[in-house]
Amino acid sequence: MEDETKNLISLIALLLSSLGYSYVLATYMTRGLARVLFLLPTFYLLAIFPWYFTSSLVRGVLSFFITWIASFKLLLFCFYKGPLLASRNFLDFVAVAIFPLKIQENTHPSSPIMVARYELVTLFNKPYLATSLQDFWGRRWNRLSSNILRQTIYDPSQNVLVGFVGAGKARVLAMVTTLVISGVMHELMFYYISCGTRPTWEVTWFFVLQGISMAFEGALKYLARVKGWTPVHPTVSNVLTLAFVSSTFSWFLVLPVWRSGRNDCGFRPKILPFREYIDHSKP
Repeated sequence: MEDETKNLISLIALLLSSLGYSYVLATYMTRGLARVLFLLPTFYLLAIFPWYFTSSLVRGVLSFFITWIASFKLLLFCFYKGPLLASRNFLDFVAVAIFPLKIQENTHPSSPIMVARYELVTLFNKPYLATSLQDFWGRRWNRLSSNILRQTIYDPSQNVLVGFVGAGKARVLAMVTTLVISGVMHELMFYYISCGTRPTWEVTWFFVLQGISMAFEGALKYLARVKGWTPVHPTVSNVLTLAFVSSTFSWFLVLPVWRSGRNDCGFRPKILPFREYIDHSKP
């Protein structure tokens, strides 16, 4: 138990040190690719961090908040974008990088109540009320990852594509591209949960299917407006949307985790000098 506590403290210290490196030294680098290259050691640490925990649940949570979201926030920071730019001190930087927090506007950096400066990012906005796939994925489900993906993938992809294929097609292609990347990142999360089991890519195909379906849904709505068809009642749309999402979710996401998820991976990374896993299963 004492060794596990020491290992946990060492891991937290290393994580904070890497973020300190990113906060202090990266600001002296030219924004863009040079800053990305400069932060490669931090990206590497964030990628291996979940492996030091035996609980599959803990690895899944850490792979989402640390390996995925924190890395994407740092990537935006490299190009002088994203929520980390609002940081006024190192505490702000760490809090916003690791946790689903944002800095409230009109708060003074030396406020005696530091917690009052932070606002919890709304993760879900009543997804059970969604009346379309676009409504579900774009405005209601996991707002944290949606906002990060919009800034890192959707907006840049659309800006690049609009000059080649036009605004309409650029939006569709950017949307599908964003969902493909989301699928890959979710696949990575399940890779951690399943102890590095070879990916079946079912998780990625789930998001690819959602992207294709959203494009089809948008085309169908456009055709309905042109033809003057009577809109589908919101209740019917709500039922159809939730049925499609829940059924495909069960098939492509729940079943792979059920088959492959387990706690003890039987190995740990050899890069860092810690003796054991951080085992949450022990009393």
